[in-house]
Amino acid sequence: MSEVRLVHGIPAFEDGIQFGVIHVDARPGVPLTVRLGVAADDERRYTLEVGDSFAVRAENWKVDRVENPGSDDWCVVLKKTD
Repeated sequence: MSEVRLVHGIPAFEDGIQFGVIHVDARPGVPLTVRLGVAADDERRYTLEVGDSFAVRAENWKVDRVENPGSDDWCVVLKKTD
């Protein structure tokens, strides 16, 4: 299973797909959300919670976890699910 680790300001590339985090919302009292930009054949933006999935080409990906969400050193981990 492929895993992509995204840190602040640095896009990642996997199988010809570019992933980048636009924003992590880790405010107390609201669900943790990730604003994600994905570029493959076209560019899409998603607002996702941990466990949510999205499709890119014929691949399904999910937000597996967010490490250190309340700090500037956060890391969003995506996993390919098929």
